[in-house]
Amino acid sequence: MDIEKSGGHNSEFVYNEFEPVPEEMRKNNSSELFTLWFASNMTIGDFAIGFIPVLLGLSLGMSLFSMLLGSVMGSILVAFMSRTGTLTGLPQMVLGRRAFGKNFGIFMTVLQWINTLGWLTVNLILASFAFSLAFHVPYYEISIILMGIIIFLISNSGRKSISYFEKAMSVILGILFTIIILNAGLHINDIYAYKPSSFGFGVAFGITLATSFSYLMSWGPYAADYSRYNKTKNAFIYTFSGGLIATFWAEIAGVFVAIMSLDPSGNPASDLNHVLGPYGIIGLIAIFLGGIAADALNLYSNSISLKSTGLKIKRIYSVIFGIVIAIALAVALYTKFYSFYEDFLFLLDYWITPWLGIMLADFFIVNRNEKFNIKTIPGLNISGISAYFIALIASVPFMDPGIIFEGPISKLYLGGVDISYYVSFLLALVLYPVITKVINRNNIQSHVK
Repeated sequence: MDIEKSGGHNSEFVYNEFEPVPEEMRKNNSSELFTLWFASNMTIGDFAIGFIPVLLGLSLGMSLFSMLLGSVMGSILVAFMSRTGTLTGLPQMVLGRRAFGKNFGIFMTVLQWINTLGWLTVNLILASFAFSLAFHVPYYEISIILMGIIIFLISNSGRKSISYFEKAMSVILGILFTIIILNAGLHINDIYAYKPSSFGFGVAFGITLATSFSYLMSWGPYAADYSRYNKTKNAFIYTFSGGLIATFWAEIAGVFVAIMSLDPSGNPASDLNHVLGPYGIIGLIAIFLGGIAADALNLYSNSISLKSTGLKIKRIYSVIFGIVIAIALAVALYTKFYSFYEDFLFLLDYWITPWLGIMLADFFIVNRNEKFNIKTIPGLNISGISAYFIALIASVPFMDPGIIFEGPISKLYLGGVDISYYVSFLLALVLYPVITKVINRNNIQSHVK
């Protein structure tokens, strides 16, 4: 079996991406998945989502409900994907090849490489914002490069070291975000005085729900990269609870800070620093540590995705390639970041939900309890490709990513709320089994004739 070292003093052996981790090697306790997804979601990205309902004027109660609902929905999808890793011992994008075929699977893997690179850049910028404010760094380029080096060292050290790091970050970030929420008690009058302009299930609720769901479910194409070394038992519940608790916790903190700042600037790091006053350093440390925790996973999965295309490259070089591009993009986009953050969340994730729907149908409906064999996968799987594009195209009228495009149904009947994620996911989930059954039946009939 072809193996290579992951690098670093605490290196582990990482199996060739196309070879499953043997069942006897999947010894890691699934409880580590809780801290891994907890730390990686206790970030400024989730924190910033808490600003959206306040900026839209949504009531406090509906803000919390929409974020909780979005977080639950997103956590369920990530947990199912985590389960596929424990069942097969393979990385997430390699698993997609059965539903789509080898050739189209490579195309989807390239999309995931772009996805991980985008989130790597986003969190690098957000972490650098906070680091520059906390330590009065005069040039943002210095913060970006320093954060990039730290992320590279953690990610390149291997999955085992990442797991240890995320465990430590779970404790530290949990304490720091608890302090941020408890600080709301000192500003209880400001929270009570908050005057929402939207109270029910309207546009503000829909946008908040979609954004919260979008952020968390975008981890779906990563999940098996980490669970493939774990025991099958309880992998779903640990992944689900880790992502849900951390995301909702951070979003609650964001809502409170947005309200307490009285007039949110649009930069959550600056507003948090202002709200905490002399203790602002605590919030800023939480933000840049959370960014590092998320990007340790982003960069690791970025390198795994690049290798999963079949490119013959050592992982250390794929890690270097990813972080260099992310640093360059972060420097270029740093001063314009918040003008496109919300649209970024929508645009980057459109490809993911129909993919997730097909993956769930493939593993838990069409090929339930069947062994995964990478060697028998054809070049193209017409069922998966057809279901994917039908679902994606059908969801276009429901899209509304802002100034770039407004789908006619979203614009005319939904007040600008984007529900395309739900449409494409459900359609793909239903269509893939149906198309597969029709094609199999036709193949049987043609053989009989």
